[in-house]
Amino acid sequence: PTPRSGPSVREFVRPAALLPVTASALQVRTLLTGSPDVSGVLLVDQTGAPVRSVHRSRFLLSMSGRYGHALYADRPAFKLGDAPRTVGVDATAWEVLDVVAVGGPDRTSDDVAVVDRFGRCVGVVRLADLVRALAETRVEEAAALNPLTRLPGSDAITGEVDRWLADGRVFALSWLDIDHFKQVNDGAGFAAGDELIRSVGRALQEAAVGHARVGHIGGDDFLVLADETGLDAVATLLDAPWSAGGRAVTLSLATVVCDPGGVADHRQAAACLAPLKKAAKALHGASWVLGRAGLPGYEIRRGSGAYPAQAGYAAVEP
Repeated sequence: PTPRSGPSVREFVRPAALLPVTASALQVRTLLTGSPDVSGVLLVDQTGAPVRSVHRSRFLLSMSGRYGHALYADRPAFKLGDAPRTVGVDATAWEVLDVVAVGGPDRTSDDVAVVDRFGRCVGVVRLADLVRALAETRVEEAAALNPLTRLPGSDAITGEVDRWLADGRVFALSWLDIDHFKQVNDGAGFAAGDELIRSVGRALQEAAVGHARVGHIGGDDFLVLADETGLDAVATLLDAPWSAGGRAVTLSLATVVCDPGGVADHRQAAACLAPLKKAAKALHGASWVLGRAGLPGYEIRRGSGAYPAQAGYAAVEP
């Protein structure tokens, strides 16, 4: 998987301890000492946007010094806070770590504020929660990697599909495979076939952009989950000169674009993709067929000479 992918930050959001930006240091101290589980306080403006972040340990250390209470108790807590670290609600756990990595090591344990599209605080995430979850994710993914390509299997991709659906994102799910692969193995040998599969897997990883995920689901079959804008980069693989043991080889690509509400889960997305794969395999040469979940027909973006389409599923030439 790409380093930018991963669990959504929504999975780790905790309620935030909020006070108005005008709160005094005494008010913050009262909140912290009365709530031992609160690791920090966010000072927010009238709209609910975080303005300052007050870390529990650093704040109480300042207040407990010899003259701390006398110096700060009646003063604005704003002066004892730091610029808040924020991420949007659609961020991934890895993007939160990017935010944490910016700045000095003394702030690595600070809560990260999660804001909506208006900049209003909807909660916080804690570094410990993220690290634990990402470590578990990496262990699970490593166990599920395909031994030939070291790419994740179908479970990783379908799980990501369900997360994107939960986030209301538009996405494109693609199935790519090697045409007549059995003949490739029979004619060029399994070693040449395996090397071809590894080469296609590496090329897919390099072509994947942004949050795209690439999975190897067995044999010569690959799944790609991407934003619709990233499809052209994946499709460039169709135009590359592929070969195995001196035999020219072509690839087939089938894509279903899913809008919010178009499918309920990864199973429905896969069901929409299945007839598109069949249509792509019916074309001559390198082929690409694209359809949209819930809409009839499909667009042929590569390939020609299709066999008759299934009844009720007409091909639409570009």
